[in-house]
Amino acid sequence: MLNFAAALIAFLGAHVVPRATGLRDWGINRFGRRVYMSAYSLMSLGLLVWLVVAALNAPYIGLWVTTQASAAVAIAMMFVACILFATGATRANSQSISFRGGETDIEQPGVLALVRHPIILGFLFWAAAHLLVNGDVVGVILFGGMLVFSAFGMRIAQKRAEARLTAPQVAEFRAVANGPIAHRLGRAMSPKFLLEVLAGILFFFVLLFGHEHFIGVSPLAYF
Repeated sequence: MLNFAAALIAFLGAHVVPRATGLRDWGINRFGRRVYMSAYSLMSLGLLVWLVVAALNAPYIGLWVTTQASAAVAIAMMFVACILFATGATRANSQSISFRGGETDIEQPGVLALVRHPIILGFLFWAAAHLLVNGDVVGVILFGGMLVFSAFGMRIAQKRAEARLTAPQVAEFRAVANGPIAHRLGRAMSPKFLLEVLAGILFFFVLLFGHEHFIGVSPLAYF
């Protein structure tokens, strides 16, 4: 349990301390936004892996039982999460979290024509899916906390973007993800976007069939 507590504190601290202490601004000024955000994203991913592994090894105190139906819903949610991760990871996003630095490509926005925060939304789906099938105290703390963190994260990212960007830039980026869904799909579609979706589907199946190898639990065990 101590390892889980340490991992949780480290993960939360990594998302609070850099901005609160000015370390984030220093890193961006020293190394550039693209390099800093890439390094920060990798660090966050590493801390997340540590947190999940620590949770798996923590004492189990059950609250509810996972059923076949809840497992099916969780798998479907992970399918959506994987596509959001894959389509959002390669897109520079001026308004939210991205693994790629730079400004949003207004002419070819890809998934950003559909959702403004694909990485955070994917994380929300990931957290909700895992909360559904991890009905124990540690699972609720971990995945319930991540779910709340993600929900507030979209609003926080939007506020930070509005403070950093000019009003015309904010209006221009918002216009990309506004309008009828058919028009937004038209703006999103491109060969690159289709490849990103395919990569997300491939990522989903890698996780689905590799989950037991890497985590020790198979999502398909309930079927």
